[in-house]
Amino acid sequence: MKGAKLQIIRRFRASPEKMFAACTDPSLMVRWFGPKDFRVTELEADVRVGGTFSFRMVGPPGEMAAGGEYEVVEPPTLLVHTWRWTDGPVEYPPDGVTSRITYELSADGSGTRLTFTQEGLPTQDQADSHEEGWSEALDKLEAILEPR
Repeated sequence: MKGAKLQIIRRFRASPEKMFAACTDPSLMVRWFGPKDFRVTELEADVRVGGTFSFRMVGPPGEMAAGGEYEVVEPPTLLVHTWRWTDGPVEYPPDGVTSRITYELSADGSGTRLTFTQEGLPTQDQADSHEEGWSEALDKLEAILEPR
């Protein structure tokens, strides 16, 4: 896929099965999708090849929404879906670009290594912005999976 790319590699103290569930179960996804100052208000996911997802979140710049289609669903190691912004405030209008997100999960001792990749973004600035948002979302996921 052409365009800018970001990749985040993290280790979580949770099994690949638990991680895969957190990435596919709407009741869990709603708790961690979006950057730290955002709250998901709607989320639907039909997790199967050809199935779709959509979500809406609200944060400091306003309301934003995105959606996509699942391309690969191989529990508990691989999940691939497209990503397209569908709504946003005036400062961040949807750009019509479809990117691809891949979650690669592998057992790592008593935990899981997540390799998160988003590719096909139009510019490196957008990739950097998405990387910041996804890093904050993964911090929220870690707090759910590894409560203190």
